[in-house]
Amino acid sequence: MQVGFVLLTDAGESLNGKLYMLGAGWNMLRLPQLPQEWGFGIALGVDVPWDETNRRYSLELRFEDPDGTPLGDPFTAEFEVGRPPGVIAGQDQRVVLAINTRQAFEKAGPHAAVVRVDGEEVGRSRFYVVEPQQASTAAT
Repeated sequence: MQVGFVLLTDAGESLNGKLYMLGAGWNMLRLPQLPQEWGFGIALGVDVPWDETNRRYSLELRFEDPDGTPLGDPFTAEFEVGRPPGVIAGQDQRVVLAINTRQAFEKAGPHAAVVRVDGEEVGRSRFYVVEPQQASTAAT
């Protein structure tokens, strides 16, 4: 099993096996100050191999700070995907999720959205929290 994609979004939703996203694909979060709580979304596609369908799986999405320390509580879900009628033998089945969250950021630097299935990391997306610019004063 592997992640087909992990996209950071401003917001999104999953409907009938498709994702609808606003402001997707960014990897830099410029916040007005730190610490700061911020709302954003994750669009996620997990590819389930043909021979791993029709089983129940546990998914966990967690955010980590630059030191690898978890931020907040993880998002958890269980899923099972079958083989629809008429599917090509051997074809992977994709499960899509849109998760909207609020996270508290304490530190600037590289952060990660980490996806685990049944406890095994299957993908991650790194993004950067940029420290706010300090106003500089120039002597005249």
